[in-house]
Amino acid sequence: MFDISKLNNNTEEKLEIDETLEFSKDKLKDTDIESLDNIKVKGFVSRIQDNVYHLSIHITGNMVLLCARSLEKVTYPLDIFVDKNIGEVENDEEIQVIYQNSLDIFEIVWENIVLEVPLRVVKEDASFISEGNGWSLIDEDELKSNSPFSELKSMLDMEGK
Repeated sequence: MFDISKLNNNTEEKLEIDETLEFSKDKLKDTDIESLDNIKVKGFVSRIQDNVYHLSIHITGNMVLLCARSLEKVTYPLDIFVDKNIGEVENDEEIQVIYQNSLDIFEIVWENIVLEVPLRVVKEDASFISEGNGWSLIDEDELKSNSPFSELKSMLDMEGK
């Protein structure tokens, strides 16, 4: 939380932001994110008019996701720029971040991190999982020779002769 009373009193033109944020496991539980490491937020907030502020921040850090092929952990770098106006506007889509004389940027940072999660990530040296509990991956030749329809095909071939 940042005290924005200096902006409201016109004693400061802008407030510098230089924070390291941590996210709890509860926050991550409904996402594909395994963990967030070294999330740093740098930038500033300035006042535009009554109850409207301009936020310009740079978010960096690492997001740990699971590989789509091997289910191994993959580190995915974050490099996000946020440049937006925020305020006490009654809008259901806008996250409330201003509380009296305080500004809470945590939800804005979280929202932008979630938007950066890729649909899938594959580790560079990942190999396919070819066997599991009760299943195995077979190639096309094995499929043709072990097909349940191969016996039927041979019966149809015999009838046709």
